[in-house]
Amino acid sequence: MLWLISLLLLFIGYQMYLIKKYKKINKDERSYVATLTHDLKNPTYAQINILNLLLNGKFGKLNPEQYEMLSMTCSSAKYVSNLVGNVLSEYKFGKKIFQLNKTNFDLIKLINSTISQNKLFFSEKKLNVVFNHKEQECIIYADMIQIERVIENLLANAITYSFSNTDIIINLFVKDRQIVFSISNKSNFISQKELKNIFNKFAQTKNSQLNKNSTGLGLYNVKQIISLHGGKIYATSSVDGTCTFGFKIEQNQNIRNLINK
Repeated sequence: MLWLISLLLLFIGYQMYLIKKYKKINKDERSYVATLTHDLKNPTYAQINILNLLLNGKFGKLNPEQYEMLSMTCSSAKYVSNLVGNVLSEYKFGKKIFQLNKTNFDLIKLINSTISQNKLFFSEKKLNVVFNHKEQECIIYADMIQIERVIENLLANAITYSFSNTDIIINLFVKDRQIVFSISNKSNFISQKELKNIFNKFAQTKNSQLNKNSTGLGLYNVKQIISLHGGKIYATSSVDGTCTFGFKIEQNQNIRNLINK
């Protein structure tokens, strides 16, 4: 009996050793990913800000060739920034360590700010942006950084796949304390079969397969973020080429972040 007890204690001890080793590896991995993405994001944001200042003529007028080259560089920097953010979010979702930092903020101001930051990309494809809202302000209790990422991803998606010289329509309204946000654009038709899977990780449509910069993580992260806020994401596409992506979320819903339980 003693040898059996000794064997069990040895086995338990070995299991504890493996658990401690796994925790250390997991902690080191999380630290590595966090450090890597932080080191990539900060200089990328700085590059984008400087390039936007140059493109807006803050340091003198640019000739057409200079403007085109800086525009291409800014587009590449923004792609890297979005890629880093999407990869980090996907990692956190997979490890179930994603946390929300909720505050009260004006969603209308956030949307206008995101539109302003993307003016350069609208002009590249000669897109006209219309933002419809009746309220003077729309206060929401949510994670502002993550909601901004949702809007940024949906807007980037609309810019990427919109036909040139068309409108991007952004709608925001509140009904029964529920916020409804949507972005509509003119692009190729997306089938119902593709729409069912479009928010899945690494999902590809016929349109996105032609986009070499598509990671298949942007819309997946959008769904995860909105779900954590207790909301719902949706997408529609009609035969006339109107595609709409949006979400519904309670205006002041103070839900717990259950992902760490």
